[in-house]
This record gives sequence, C-alpha cells and structure tokens, in this order.
Amino acid sequence: MSENSDGVAQVALFKGVGMPFELCEVPITNTANTVLVKVSLATICGSDLHTVSGRRGAEVPCVLGHEVIGTVADRTDICSVDGKPLGIGDRIAWSLTTSCGGCHYCENKNLPQKCQTMFKYGHAQGVGENVLTGGFATHIKLRKGTTIYHIPDSINDAEAVPINCALSTVVNGLQQIGTRSGETAVIHGAGMLGLYAACFLREEGYKVVAIVDKNESRLQIAKQFGATHTFNADTVSTEEIGTILKETTHGYGVDLGVEVSGAPSALPNLCGWLTIGGRCVTLGYVYPLDSVPLNLHQLVTKCISLKGVHNYHPHVLKSALSFIENNRMKYPFSELIGQTYPLSKINAAFEAAFRQDTIRVAICP
Repeated sequence: MSENSDGVAQVALFKGVGMPFELCEVPITNTANTVLVKVSLATICGSDLHTVSGRRGAEVPCVLGHEVIGTVADRTDICSVDGKPLGIGDRIAWSLTTSCGGCHYCENKNLPQKCQTMFKYGHAQGVGENVLTGGFATHIKLRKGTTIYHIPDSINDAEAVPINCALSTVVNGLQQIGTRSGETAVIHGAGMLGLYAACFLREEGYKVVAIVDKNESRLQIAKQFGATHTFNADTVSTEEIGTILKETTHGYGVDLGVEVSGAPSALPNLCGWLTIGGRCVTLGYVYPLDSVPLNLHQLVTKCISLKGVHNYHPHVLKSALSFIENNRMKYPFSELIGQTYPLSKINAAFEAAFRQDTIRVAICP
C-alpha cells in the first residue's frame, strides 16, 4: 500500500445539524474487489450544504463529500469502465452512485442511478468498516458497481473535481430533455450547475442563453461561461424578465428552461417564460419542499414538456470528462474553485461555502 504505509485514514465525521465536524483516524482495510483511493481534492456541493443545514436528512455519523477525485492507492482487481487496469497512482473519477446492472431500474428503466441496491458516495452512514464512503477524508473506498474513468492528463484537478456531480448531472439532464442547435434557453440559478449548463448549451449551438440569479457576482461570472443575457431577480421583476425574453425571441418566449436553483419560484417562472411547445428540465429540487405554486393550466395550454432528472446515468461521466477536455481553453473552469482548505479546517471551509462568495470551496486533505 505505497500511498498509505501506516494503514490509517483521517476522516471528517458529520454527526448532526448544528454540530461541528469531528476529525478522527480510522484503520484502512482493503481488498482486491474494492478500489482504495487517496483523495486529491474534494469540493463542497450544494447538497452538502443542504445536509449540514438540515434541509435534507442524513444518517449520522457520515462522511460527506461526493465531488471528489483521487489516485489509486492500492492494488485492485477492478478495472475502469473501458477495461483498463487501475494501477497505483492513476488519477481517476467515478460515478456518484453504484449500480447492479440487473434490477428493475437498471435493466427495464435504464435508470442505474436509481438501482435497487444503489450506494451513493458522500451520503451514506459511516460505521465499522464502511467509514471511507465520502470525499472529506484522506481516503475513500470504491465499491463494486462503481463506474470508473481515468482522468486525461490534460485536465487538472480543479477542472476535474466537480465533474462527477455538477457537470454530469447537467449533461444528463440536458440530454434527457433534448437540445437543438439554434434554440433559445433560460437557466434559473447561476451556481456551478447553471454555469455548466450555460457553456454546454452554447457549445450545443444555442443562440440565446439567459441566466437568472440573485447573486450579482455569479451573474458576472456567467458571462464568462457563455450567458448572453443575465438577470438579477432582486432588481428585475419576473414580468420584466419575461418581456425582455419575448422581445429577444421575436415574441415567442424561450424554447428551453433549465431549473438548477432549487428555489420554489424557479419552476413557475420558467414555465411562464417558455414558448408554446417549450420544454423544461428540473434538477435543483434535491431537498423536500412543501409546495411549488405551479400554474397547471399554463403547463397544459402551452403544451409544455416537463421533466425531472435526479443524479445521472454513470456513462454520462465520460461525456462530462470529454466536454471539459475539449473546452478547457475556452472557459475558465478551474477558476470556479475558490479557496482550498486543509481537512483540519473543514468547519471553516463550510462557513465559507455558506457565505457563497465563491462558486465552490475546496478541501485538500
């Protein structure tokens, strides 16, 4: 075990809402049918913030962190999805979830991310030998059923780390709803997912890509990622946005709506801004909401196609890696990662992430 000679890993345990993370050491046990990974970099996703704030539940104690990359730290019999052996020191990215390939959801619904025996990294209770399940640690242990890819040498760690959650989720959602060159789109939310959606749609040939948020600094960043129009929802009304979008689209309204903010007002607003026959994909409602005031009459009479997408098909990870590799010189992906904290400062890292001064806060163990 050349990457970890003492056989001990350090983890940051989340033990409940309002409680600080607890750093502790755990012994490493590894077998050839798992992949022990030394964590290179992890980022704090919005889902992590929802868990820590109590907006979504979690079985505690657990090791959070699912936007994470690392290097193979021990010998393994498991190969990457393309059949290549995994050697010690190889940089890898992996799917957010495991899948069995043979259950009802894997085989009949083509939803391996909803596998009946699915395990989700960074979201599971960590007890006994199953502590190394999240990225806020020095090591993570990958299970059978995980889709693993080698990271191309041309992609640096900062560019790669959000791929297995934020970018793959966006790519999967847009592939599911369908993209068409020459169309127009509006995105609700200028966080990591919204920025990825903007540049992805521009590369798909979208002429208009508008983005709506309340954070002005994020809206300025969105312009670097292909947004043609930006709207601050604190200073521009929903009606004004709709008027401008109609003027921009010759009176029709936009073709595609992308919800990535999780705001209760997002979905109703997007449906209002869509043209007749428009399409809308929602990705951001990953925590329970009491209600969303959706105008169902509008949904029906405008013939809107609405699709919810959660997680992503594991093979989308390959498309996400290729997108970054092909466009890394065009968009400043690595600049989306702000200050990097050591694992020992994880509580300070979360405080910074909650302030939302940067798109992503990183943790380097």
